[in-house]
Amino acid sequence: MYPILCTIGPFNVYSWGFMVALGCMAALAVMLSFGRKEGIRPERILDVFVYMIISAVVGARLFYVIQFFPKFKGDLPSIFYLSQGGLVFLGGFCGVLVMMSFYVRYHKIDPWKLLDALSPGTMIGYAIGRIGCFLNGCCYGIKIFGVEQPTQIYSSLSGLVIFFALIYLYRNKKYDGQIFLFALLFYSMYRFLLEFIRYNPVHYWIFTPNQLLSALLFAGSSYFLWKKNTT
Repeated sequence: MYPILCTIGPFNVYSWGFMVALGCMAALAVMLSFGRKEGIRPERILDVFVYMIISAVVGARLFYVIQFFPKFKGDLPSIFYLSQGGLVFLGGFCGVLVMMSFYVRYHKIDPWKLLDALSPGTMIGYAIGRIGCFLNGCCYGIKIFGVEQPTQIYSSLSGLVIFFALIYLYRNKKYDGQIFLFALLFYSMYRFLLEFIRYNPVHYWIFTPNQLLSALLFAGSSYFLWKKNTT
């Protein structure tokens, strides 16, 4: 583990924060590229990106704190300490969706076009950010045959595969929303399976909260894909 990437004078550069920042920059570059394909102005993508970062951090941290609240009981201010990690991607995703629902209504933007433009960039950013989790030592897996599973690397590779799958699908895009819905479908499938080998002390029966939310995302994306393909 390398939680501290380097030290510059009195300041520590944390590997998790550095990789997340690198992922955000890569995500923005891809989003701007696909925004042009969808006819969305660059300044609009930049505007949305800022709101995405804020809403994603709030949603991701809130979801993490809710899951692991007992560890914060004796030190409530630590809820706001983000330098050591502690964000849940699915919580961030929910936060972004809430923000987007208000944003597209206010600015009268086609939500499906915008979501299609943002989806590939989100996945490449996710793939890079998960490397930060590996370096930080968080989001690790359970032991199988005495070997702790590097679930952070599995997550990063899965994000990369989904990214390239979306690029391929974009070449033959048939309707607005198709890329976003496939991104949800692929992500929910990978995340549901990964949770079986990822350490998580919180379970509802035999499933983790992330698996339950993944199941909902899978059902929802499958339904909308079926509906759009039959109309």
